[in-house]
Amino acid sequence: MTKHFLIFVTLFFTASLGYAQSPFLDGPLPSLMIEERGEIVLEGDDFSFRPWNSEQAPSKVHILQYFGATQSDSELFKPFIDALQESLTPGTYHVTTIINLDAAMWGTTGFVVSEVKTNKRNFPEATIVLDEDGVGVKQWQLGKVGAGLVIVDGLGVVRHFSTEAMNGQQVEQYVALVQGFTQQN
Repeated sequence: MTKHFLIFVTLFFTASLGYAQSPFLDGPLPSLMIEERGEIVLEGDDFSFRPWNSEQAPSKVHILQYFGATQSDSELFKPFIDALQESLTPGTYHVTTIINLDAAMWGTTGFVVSEVKTNKRNFPEATIVLDEDGVGVKQWQLGKVGAGLVIVDGLGVVRHFSTEAMNGQQVEQYVALVQGFTQQN
């Protein structure tokens, strides 16, 4: 029976590797499909949701930030995103924000959705995705932190992946990286 158990565990582990993968430098962005809630769409004054897939990426430099639906998590990559907005021409890069609603404190999901709608009105060109079940944490193997920042060049190659906030020097370094890739497009 022990032999069968080991075979089962090996097969399960091997199969799970095919479904979950962290973004690796110099490789393609692993696929992520968010079907529950998904991308928020603003049409006139009305909001709706549609499934979102990372393979729908724009053909320009793409920054994806994934974090839990808490105030502290939302601040994790803010200095970098703010520096991008201050340093680069709008439209030369694209930001997708994916918010893990599964990480929201009990009873706060309605507030989070309301804030997301406000942000979508303020930044209609941005892609904002609500991950109802925390699929991204599992699929991109974000671990206990449950957050990640990915920079993908215009060819779809991952150029940076981190699950931690950047210090001031790193913010400057990665803004320069994005700027360099935007000039190549």
